[in-house]
Amino acid sequence: MMIATGILLEFAIGLILVVAAFAFTAWYRYQRLKQASALPPPGYEATDEINIDPTTGIRQRVWFNPRTGERYYQKLDS
Repeated sequence: MMIATGILLEFAIGLILVVAAFAFTAWYRYQRLKQASALPPPGYEATDEINIDPTTGIRQRVWFNPRTGERYYQKLDS
């Protein structure tokens, strides 16, 4: 009985961690999508690259921060 309780507890903790990771990933992607419609932060330079998001089909201009190497995607389509 004690072993079954331990296994059930480990399963519950693992399930909670998986659900929390999924929720965080969904929230993070939503925040990035919301941010993509605004102008880029200071320090970013426009590139000639236009990216088409394969999941939504939305065209995005790519901006690049040469100091950090980070990329920023600005929506071009509504």
